[in-house]
Amino acid sequence: MQNNLMKWLYKAIICTVLGIALFGTTYASAATDTKKPSITLTPATTKPTKSNVKVAMKVTDASKLKKVKYRSGNRDVNYFSKDGKVINLNSDNQATVTITKNDTYTFYAEDIYGNKTTKKLEITNIDKTAPVVNYSLSTTEPVKSAVSIYITPSDEESGVKEVLYMDGNKTLSDFKSQADAVKTITMNEKGIGTIDVSANGEYSVAVTDKAGNQALEVIKVSNIDKTAPSLDLSYSVMNQEATITYNTSDKSGIKRALYVKGDMSNVNNPEWNTKGINITDSKKFKVDSDGIYTVLVQDNADNKIAKTIDIKLEFKAVWISYLEFAEYGKGGFTKDSFEAVINTMFDNIVDMNMNAVVVQVRPFGDAMYKSNYFPWSKYVSGTQGVDPGFDPLKYMVKAAHDRGLELHAWLNPYRVTTASTDYKALSKDNPARVWYEDKDKSNDRNVLAFGGNLYYNPASSEVRQLIYNGVKEIVKNYDVDGIHFDDYFYPVLGNGHEKKFDNVEYEEYVVRCGTYNKKPLSIADWRRQNVNDLVKNVYKSIKNIDPTVEFGISPGGFINSLFADTGYYTDIATWLSKDGYIDYICPQIYWTFSNSAYPYDKTLDKWLSYRTSSSVKMYVGIANYKAGSSLEPDWKNDKDILKKQVEYGRDTGLVDGYMFFRYDFFFNKVSKPGNDRLIEIL
Repeated sequence: MQNNLMKWLYKAIICTVLGIALFGTTYASAATDTKKPSITLTPATTKPTKSNVKVAMKVTDASKLKKVKYRSGNRDVNYFSKDGKVINLNSDNQATVTITKNDTYTFYAEDIYGNKTTKKLEITNIDKTAPVVNYSLSTTEPVKSAVSIYITPSDEESGVKEVLYMDGNKTLSDFKSQADAVKTITMNEKGIGTIDVSANGEYSVAVTDKAGNQALEVIKVSNIDKTAPSLDLSYSVMNQEATITYNTSDKSGIKRALYVKGDMSNVNNPEWNTKGINITDSKKFKVDSDGIYTVLVQDNADNKIAKTIDIKLEFKAVWISYLEFAEYGKGGFTKDSFEAVINTMFDNIVDMNMNAVVVQVRPFGDAMYKSNYFPWSKYVSGTQGVDPGFDPLKYMVKAAHDRGLELHAWLNPYRVTTASTDYKALSKDNPARVWYEDKDKSNDRNVLAFGGNLYYNPASSEVRQLIYNGVKEIVKNYDVDGIHFDDYFYPVLGNGHEKKFDNVEYEEYVVRCGTYNKKPLSIADWRRQNVNDLVKNVYKSIKNIDPTVEFGISPGGFINSLFADTGYYTDIATWLSKDGYIDYICPQIYWTFSNSAYPYDKTLDKWLSYRTSSSVKMYVGIANYKAGSSLEPDWKNDKDILKKQVEYGRDTGLVDGYMFFRYDFFFNKVSKPGNDRLIEIL
């Protein structure tokens, strides 16, 4: 037992000694490593960048490292006992940490002996946000000068590096691929750049910040207006008062419209501000005296336009018929001889203080102009269907307008011949002859013979279309001021009219009415409807092409006969009471005041009583050819009879003008004295 005890004591002593040695070593090591780890942080860049920032981290320590972590924010060592993102160092105690956003970052290191340390790193150079492009215009109101675009870009993260612009709607890639078109905007000390533009359009601005982020703004400028407003003037006369209508438009809007009497075409004349009468809120105004009027329109950008219009309250026209052309151009005209005759006639008409000519350009289903539908007139070339080698109507329009005269093209819609029914006397290209000679039976009644004359059939739709086409080609191809029909519509059929002329077509119409269980019109009313259809559609055809071209008719003045059922079938009651048929009517009141059947004054008064439409002007046809004749005592005995007729019309306050039949008789030996007295008051 003693030996065992001795062995135990020996072991105990050995263990104690060894224990003292071991613990002594441990305590000695802990006592020698009390230094905290050292952390070195090196960002890849400190310049502004739109990328992540890589931070190189190196940790040095006398002993082995236990933990390496980091976290955004300002942290102390206690935070990392439980939290923080672990960083795995390589064998050289190094690592790379990728930072994605600006912040303060705390890095932590702890060695195996419990030494701990932190190091802060503030990252401020990451900028992933595009700049902001703010802009304003020097004005958004309409202007006729340049507009300045003020650019005030901003970038809170890294600041603005560069501001560029290009004309047009561009992309950022365009700024690279179209470098030659790129312009730099210089910023002033307040950070404002200016682009001065002189035209409407789109302008693209590209802003780049110091980190390389880019922003694009496409700026639209639309308030520059350097164009004066459009302005068209027209007028109509009713009851010796003119209504002037102005049509204007402008992209920036109309600021004001003014008018003055007289020619004040200078838009900058200061008298516009004192004498101009404001008509901005109305598209028309009325005047009661002849002369020049000027209208000025100013847009919201202060562009201005002024135009004049010559107002003639009284329409004063001379009829020039085929009889004048037959007299002055026997055998046909050459270009020079025709122009000489026209120049003389139109000069004389101006000297007589007239303002219009009504020229017969289609007297017998022919044409004194180049037509696709009617043959050349013999009154210009000498032979129907033969081209004279020039265009009479073209020259007449120019000659009239050069002298300030209106030109109304006078047509006879239905008349083909007088005192002859010989189709072979017509040119081969005359539609009347073509229909007669072709083998198509359906058109044989497009032309009818009656009383020794040939007429286009008013009941034929094919005839009406021919007349429409003939009117439309004149309005399209010539700058005429009006289309004028005279009194040749249906012939006077007399007793038994029900069985004459177009009665065949009427009977067909009655059958059609029966088919559709519709009550037919009387034959007289049916004929009036045929004429009304023609008149209404001619009016519509003209207005569809040029609303400024007038359409007028000059029926015989014997108003009672026009209401009869035996002829003419001109429904003047409808034309004078409804819109959409004619612009003017000119009854031929060819009698004196003492005429027993149609005294001038009472006949005119009756015509005026039927004019109830506010859009139909009333002209009076005056028979200046009767002056000095023995047709009535007053024509023979009273040299002032023409003058008195005009003065009576003026005194009514309801007559808008006069037409005088015809040109030759202003110079005829017998009629000239009375015509000279007339001219004195025109």
